Amino acid sequence: MTHSINIRFLLFRWCCVVLLALVGSSAVQAQLRYGFKTGLNFARMAGPSEVSAAGADLENWKTITGFHIGLSVGYAFSDNFGLRGEVLYTKRGAKYTFDGASYRIFRFDGGSILSTGNSRYLINVTNAYIDFPVLAYGRWKDFELSAGAYAGLMVQSIGDGSLSYTDGRTAPLQNAISDLEFNLDYNFRKDAPGRGDNTQTVVAKVDAKTLELPKTLGAYYDYPEDKGNLYNTLDYGLVAGISYYLSRSLFFGMRLQYGLADVTNADADLSKAATDNGALIFRQDSDRNVVIQASVGFSF
Repeated sequence: MTHSINIRFLLFRWCCVVLLALVGSSAVQAQLRYGFKTGLNFARMAGPSEVSAAGADLENWKTITGFHIGLSVGYAFSDNFGLRGEVLYTKRGAKYTFDGASYRIFRFDGGSILSTGNSRYLINVTNAYIDFPVLAYGRWKDFELSAGAYAGLMVQSIGDGSLSYTDGRTAPLQNAISDLEFNLDYNFRKDAPGRGDNTQTVVAKVDAKTLELPKTLGAYYDYPEDKGNLYNTLDYGLVAGISYYLSRSLFFGMRLQYGLADVTNADADLSKAATDNGALIFRQDSDRNVVIQASVGFSF
C-alpha cells in the first residue's frame, strides 16, 4: 500500500514540476506555445464484476458522455518534437448497472432484518477532476502524435438513478415483502451513513413490522458507519493521442486516457450481491477509468 501511494504522489509531483518548469523559465519563452482546448469525453470504468452463484456477471459499466476544457503550454525542441503540459477540468464516470441476486437490510430501533432477493441498480456516475497531463509530441506535416502520463485530483463525485428490489420469497408466503422502488441521489463526497430524503416515503411490511423508508436514498444509506468516500481523490495513468492541424494553430484531436489507479476505496466498496451472515462485505478489487477524448483547440 505504501509503495502504491509513493508512486501516485511521485507521478503527480512529476507532472506539476514539468508544468512549472515550462511556464517559469524565461530562457525558453521564445520556444513556448500556449493553447486552449475543449471537447467531449466518452468515459467508462473497467474492473471485475460481482458474479452470481452460477458464475454470471451481475455488474456492467457502460460509456457516459462528459466534457473537458483547459489550457496548455508546450516547449518545442525543434519544428517536429516537443513537450507539452496541460491543465484540464474534465468529467468522467460511467453508466453502472447491477442486476441479479442481492439483499436488503432493514434497520429499525432495536434490531434489523435481512431479506434476500433480487436488485436492479441503475446509476449514472459522474466524477469531475482537475487533470495535469504531460506529453511528448512529434509532428509530421499536419499530423501530431503524442504520449505521456497524467495525474488528476477529484473535485466532485455524484450519481443518480434508481433501485428496484424484489424479495426472494413469493406470495402467498406470509412474510413476503412487496416490490420496492427507490430513487438514488448520490453525493459520494458529502453524503453521510444512513442518509435518505424523507420528503417522500416507501412503506415496507417486513415480517411483523411496518417500516417507513425514504423514497430517495443517499450514496451510503446502507452503511451503518462511516467507511470513507467510495471514490478516491487521486487518479493517474497513461495518455496517447493523435491530432490533425487544419492550420498552424487550429487542430482536431483524439486521445485515449487509460487509468492505472484504483479509483474505488476498498474500505467503502460495498458488495451488492451478498453479505457474510448479515455482516456487510467490502470488495478488495480494482476499478480504473478509461476515457476517449475528442477535442478541438488552438495554439499560439
